[in-house]
Amino acid sequence: MSSDKPLVIVTEPMDPPSMAYLREHARLLEIDAKDLSGHIAQADGLVVRTYTQVRPPLLDAAGRLKVVGRAGVALENIDVPACRARGIQVVHTPAANTLAVVDYTLRMIIELNRRFWPMSGYLPKDEFHKVRQNMYGRFMSGLTLGIVGLGRIGSRVGRAAAGLGMKVLGNDIQDIQLDYPIQWVDKPTLYAQSDIVTIHVPETDLTRGMINRLALAQFKPGGQFINAARGGCVVTADLAEALRSGRLSGAVIDCHNPEPPPPDYPLFGLENVILTPHMAARVPAAMAAMCEVVYDVIAVLEGRQPRYPAQEGAF
Repeated sequence: MSSDKPLVIVTEPMDPPSMAYLREHARLLEIDAKDLSGHIAQADGLVVRTYTQVRPPLLDAAGRLKVVGRAGVALENIDVPACRARGIQVVHTPAANTLAVVDYTLRMIIELNRRFWPMSGYLPKDEFHKVRQNMYGRFMSGLTLGIVGLGRIGSRVGRAAAGLGMKVLGNDIQDIQLDYPIQWVDKPTLYAQSDIVTIHVPETDLTRGMINRLALAQFKPGGQFINAARGGCVVTADLAEALRSGRLSGAVIDCHNPEPPPPDYPLFGLENVILTPHMAARVPAAMAAMCEVVYDVIAVLEGRQPRYPAQEGAF
C-alpha cells in the first residue's frame, strides 16, 4: 500500500464493504478506543461510532487530523465546536437509522397496549377456547401520542401514529411544517394530555435530564413513556420511581445511562418496563447505511465536499 495515502484510524466495528473502501483509499489502522491517544498524532482521519470520545485533550494531540466520521446520527460523543476550532471537519450519517427507529417505536407503542398469547403448537379444543378468551389492551385509534422532537424520526413516528387514528401532540424547538394533523403544545401540556410520550431528541444541554421528577409529575396518570433517543435525556431513578408508584403504567427504554447499565440499575426488576440493549437501529440495512460515513471521510481527505457535514445545532 502506498505510504502517501492518508492514515485513517477506526476504533469501533464497521461493516466489510466500508472497511474495504477505506483500505482502497487510505492506510487503515484498526485499534481499540483506549489505545487511540497513542496513535492519534499520525492520523489524517478518524472513524468512530457510539462509545469513542473525541474531546479536546485527544484533539490537542491530533496534529494531522482533518476529519472525524461518526458512523451514526447523534454527535454527543464528539466535541464538534472543538473540532471546528482546530479546522477538523465532522461528518456523520443523519438519516441512516431513521426507518429502523420509527419501526421500533411503533412496535413498542403496540407492545405496551396490546398483548398476545402465541399458539406455538396444537391446542386441544377446550384449551384453544380458554386461551382465546384472554383480553388485554386498547385500540391505538383514539389514544393521544405526544412526541418531543419532530426531526427525521419523530416526524415519521407522528405520521404513522396519525395513520393509526391517534391524536398527535408535538413539541420541538424548530418551526417544522408537517403534512398530517398535529397539535403543537408546550411540554407540560404534552405530558399532561398524552397517553404515550416518546422522545426523539439528541442529547444536548437543553435535553440532558429533561425527563426528571418534575416532568414525570406532569405526566397523565397511567401514562406511558418510550425512549429510543439517548439515555442521558432521562433521570433513571426518577423514572423508576414513577413506574413503581403507578404514576406511569409502563415504559420502554432502549437507550441507557450509562451503557451497559450497572447491576443496580433502577429499572431492573420492574414488571411494567421493557428494556432493550440500545438496539432500535440494529437492522442490517441501517447499520450498513451508518458505515457509509467512510465515503465522506475519504471525500474530505481528497479535498471534496462531503454529503453530510455536521450542521449547526446538530450536537
